[in-house]
Amino acid sequence: MDYERILVFGAHPDDEFSMAGTMAKLADQGVEVYLATMTNGNEGYPRPEWRDTIVEMRRGEAAEADKVLGVTRRWILDVEDMALALTKATLKDCIRIVREARPHAVFTHGPHDRHGDHLATHTVSVQATWHAGEPVAAELGAPWRTPHVYYYKGCNLPLPTVVFDTTGYAHKGAEARATQVSQHTLFRRTKDDFLAEAERLQRERPAAAERFWIVDTNMLPDFLPLKHC
Repeated sequence: MDYERILVFGAHPDDEFSMAGTMAKLADQGVEVYLATMTNGNEGYPRPEWRDTIVEMRRGEAAEADKVLGVTRRWILDVEDMALALTKATLKDCIRIVREARPHAVFTHGPHDRHGDHLATHTVSVQATWHAGEPVAAELGAPWRTPHVYYYKGCNLPLPTVVFDTTGYAHKGAEARATQVSQHTLFRRTKDDFLAEAERLQRERPAAAERFWIVDTNMLPDFLPLKHC
């Protein structure tokens, strides 16, 4: 994880919490952490009276989570929940984001999930990361070839993995979920529940790690050096 900039793709404004510890740890180490959220969260309302305000609510909650995780910048594509697909407009938006962020590693959804938005995020982000490095669509910015691509969730493939030590940052996932008040019904927990869990994890400091799948599009110039094993 010796990067200066990373870019995380998430289908919804909370999917990135699967790698919350990694994001927070890298941010503390001075890495610029960028985040691209593919949908606007417009269907994520558990109460009918929230229908007209849920998008604004989720943007506010996302901003609070960014403070917890140390996110440098978040892009939110204005695609409705349950409607994400590989379209030219969405693909070009993501190419532009990759070229603007210029990440040394991209983290995204894997190809196995029952949620269509998650699967579409996988397809669009992998395509966009590749296209961003090619001499095409010059109006979207200068080409940028991302050296490394990882899946952080939704992968059942027999790919090699990296296990990243996040000891001391296990509480960040709970802290981030505490900010997502509109989703607590879905999580089946309350803000107080998450804050209490975060406090316990911060106090106890248990061993923690997060696993990532190395996408088979990566081209390594050599075997990993022994010091990284």
